[in-house]
Amino acid sequence: MTQAVLLGATIVTSASMVVLGVLAIVMGVFRPGPDTQAALSQSEGEAVFLFRDEKLVDCSDQARMLLDTLDDVPDMPVAESALPRLLRYLAPHFHDLTGQLAQLGTLGQITLRAKGADDGLVLECSFKDGLARLALSDTRSEGRLVAMDRLSFDTLKSETETLRHALRHAPALIWQTDSDGQVVWANAAYLEQVQGNGRDTALTWPLPALFDTSATPDAERVSVASDDGPRWFSYRQVPHGAQIMHFAAPIDLAVQTEAARSETLQTLTRTFASLQIGLALFDAERRLQVFNPALVDLTGLDPLFLAAKPSFEQVLFALREARMLPEPKDFNSWRSEIVEMDRAAENGDYAEEWCLEGGRTFHVTGRPQPNGAIALFIEDITSEATLTRSFRAEIDTMHHMLDSLPDGVITFSLAGQTLTSNDAYAAIWQDDPRTDLADKGLARAIGMWSGQCEPTTFWARLAEFAAATEGEKQIAASIAHKRGALMNVTAQRLRGGSVMVLFQALGPPVQPARPCGALTRAEMDVHSMLLDRPDAADPVARRPSGTSAGNLPADPPQAASEALGQDDLTRRKLRTARHSGSRLRV
Repeated sequence: MTQAVLLGATIVTSASMVVLGVLAIVMGVFRPGPDTQAALSQSEGEAVFLFRDEKLVDCSDQARMLLDTLDDVPDMPVAESALPRLLRYLAPHFHDLTGQLAQLGTLGQITLRAKGADDGLVLECSFKDGLARLALSDTRSEGRLVAMDRLSFDTLKSETETLRHALRHAPALIWQTDSDGQVVWANAAYLEQVQGNGRDTALTWPLPALFDTSATPDAERVSVASDDGPRWFSYRQVPHGAQIMHFAAPIDLAVQTEAARSETLQTLTRTFASLQIGLALFDAERRLQVFNPALVDLTGLDPLFLAAKPSFEQVLFALREARMLPEPKDFNSWRSEIVEMDRAAENGDYAEEWCLEGGRTFHVTGRPQPNGAIALFIEDITSEATLTRSFRAEIDTMHHMLDSLPDGVITFSLAGQTLTSNDAYAAIWQDDPRTDLADKGLARAIGMWSGQCEPTTFWARLAEFAAATEGEKQIAASIAHKRGALMNVTAQRLRGGSVMVLFQALGPPVQPARPCGALTRAEMDVHSMLLDRPDAADPVARRPSGTSAGNLPADPPQAASEALGQDDLTRRKLRTARHSGSRLRV
């Protein structure tokens, strides 16, 4: 039993010694060396940092707390980001901090004091055995403490974290410069822009200035070059004591949109400038906003007057004074016409031709535009109007010339539609295609001709001739009209496939056909006498010669006998006629 107890005690003692040995080894390995331990020795209130090759090797508790408050780039390792964060914090307080720290390796020890009179920060720097020691202290806190309750401290800490978070994730670039124009503080967006696409690029202090705002402090836009072209930012600066806070928000999309709109406007301007049609664009308030050089050339208005954005009525008054408007009968009617013109242009219904003095003619059109604007187009159509009048005069002359011909003329197109005819044609055939809206063209005309003439094969030949585009250039034949006249008909092919048909009378002109039952005056008198003459079977008819009932003459009037002749009179007496009454007389 005693041996078992001794054995257990021996085992426990051995295990304890092993554990103590391991702890001693571990503590010996991770305990700072004598140089590091000596370097970390600090006075009360100092924040000590140890750097080797710009990497943080060790720091005191107060220094670590300070670094935690400067954690603006959380993605970077603490050892690599400690020096840039610390320099960013110290740069506003010490003059030429980076330049003086660069001499630390040569001088071995430097003491820097804050440049502000009210700033009690002191930075003691030393370099030994490859270690750079930076000890930051605040002389204002010596011998006194700042009392703060827990609630106020938590509130201040929460507000600080909120502000830090907002600045870290703000899309706008925010930075602060000192009186010398050096960047002493910047947010994460500014740092990302400095680093560009290479996020691993080390930051050096003072940070480079992305924008040159010293020459143009009132600039509203700034740009910075990048691999994809210039990046644009809206810029604003706010003084903060001796320092200046700068803000720059990205506006690339807005700048691109404005550039595209400017290019489109320039294209439209060049297009409008090359137009021969005068353009005047009025906004919803009827002020002139856009005009082109053609408007000045056509109307003779002063460009300075148009550039002053006159109203719609002022432009019309100026046109009236320049005699570029049709002169109205009175001023009141002209004013009402202006109102109607404005209203018609709003509806897109205004389109008129202005006949001006000197023979000039303008075609003016009003077109509605978005947002209540209207566009006025003025086109000089003097040459077109003159040419149209000339063509119209030539056509009228040709029609008069055709109407003066004694022969009937009619022309058909390649499709068989009637193109033109003359008065002689209408007199021969008692048909005028010029006034017949239901004209059927060549097919109807051939049917009408064949119906009024003696049978002949010429009309079939004419139809084949008109349908063929090649072959004979001309065909002709003599035909007999049913009213007794002979005509020579000639069909000739014209340029473009048209066909002209000429009707030339070979004898007396064809007399117009009388309507059924129509009689001359002499025939009507004889006809009336025959109806009133007594029948031969009537006893009264056997009276002595020269007497008649009712003192009617026994013989027909001499004028009637001479008009009809004795033979014709005898034939008419033997003809059966029906009186307006019910009896028949032979």
